[in-house]
Amino acid sequence: MGLLKPESQWQDRAPKSSTSACWTVLWATIAIGGCVLMVLGDGGGLTWVGLAGFVVALCGFVRLNIGSVQAGGLK
Repeated sequence: MGLLKPESQWQDRAPKSSTSACWTVLWATIAIGGCVLMVLGDGGGLTWVGLAGFVVALCGFVRLNIGSVQAGGLK
């Protein structure tokens, strides 16, 4: 998958990710919002809404990063 390169292929510059920063921020915001709703829900309905939001954000974030790795990883 090209995640780790041999030391002979290392470069002086920092690697760049092909992952979109906008999507990363969106998924992180939804996940944090889900966590806040779970705390505020205190076991009630908001807890389940927060949990659903967190799970959706987690799945989206994982899918985004798997797509980045399959597209060539860090460049």
